[in-house]
Amino acid sequence: RNLRSQYVIPSTLISIQHCKIYAIASGAGGIIVSCSDMSTNGLWLNDHLVHRCSVILLDGDIIRFPNGKAFRCFHLTKTFREKSTIFDPTPPSEPSCMAFGAYTILSHCLGTGGFATVHLAIDTANHRQVACKVIKSKNGRRDFGTLLKEVRILAKVRHPNINSVVDIVHPSVESPFLKIFLQLCTGGDLFSFIVSHADKGQRMHPREAQFIMYQILQALKYLHDREICHRGTFCGPENVLLFAPGHYPRIQLADFGLARAHAYQSTLNACGTVSYLPPEGILALDQPSFKYVGKPSDCWSACVIFPYPFLWHRWASKTNEDSRVGA
Repeated sequence: RNLRSQYVIPSTLISIQHCKIYAIASGAGGIIVSCSDMSTNGLWLNDHLVHRCSVILLDGDIIRFPNGKAFRCFHLTKTFREKSTIFDPTPPSEPSCMAFGAYTILSHCLGTGGFATVHLAIDTANHRQVACKVIKSKNGRRDFGTLLKEVRILAKVRHPNINSVVDIVHPSVESPFLKIFLQLCTGGDLFSFIVSHADKGQRMHPREAQFIMYQILQALKYLHDREICHRGTFCGPENVLLFAPGHYPRIQLADFGLARAHAYQSTLNACGTVSYLPPEGILALDQPSFKYVGKPSDCWSACVIFPYPFLWHRWASKTNEDSRVGA
């Protein structure tokens, strides 16, 4: 109900600044529409109360305010990446859902991997959205003990700049799936955040880049103090997520699939993207007997990420100049 807001709802049940709605680029293509609640009494997303958190709005979602006023979200453009398969109808059919205790898992897929899919879910007990990584057993014989390595590492850490595990639902006879519930980041990834500045012909402010780098180093220090190294999965800004949209964002390190405990020990397995591997990691690719330690590898990757905001701005400027010369 603040007159300086873009949309005003004159009601005493509405906070001065109740929520903010963002549309940001997704690293997987398309647009992420998110709503950050900043109110005293929350709002309802499809009849689920959400409070003091950021949620993703899907096409057709309804947000309702405490005074009863409701709005429906329409995604005016649909990209190919928003479909699970090429045979999905256009527009897509209504999303389905399935309840598991205090969680409601939606059919909306946030991402896919070699052996897992990540779905949007609702934590009804804590009035928020979460991400649910679903891993299916292969013919009932998949060794979940090895797959739980990432969970065991993340379950030990609690840091504002690390994407942590919220809950785990183990497979059963009724449901042969391992379900890992994680904090939901609604601001996209750091790579998309940097590119969005370049696309607008802008440059990220140096203080903002320093603030992001400070958070990355704080998270790495927290992990290294506990003898955990992120290793090859910390391979670029795609694995640094924005917890919520906006300037000077809070970031979280994600994707701990190749993380390793006992970080002081050397490893023979060179993993990750070559562009972000340290020199000793590059040597290990050609020489299987060459060992390297994960902690320095994390630091090297962090230092490679730091110049990204400035290099992308220069690359965008050079591209624009070349196009003008060509014209």
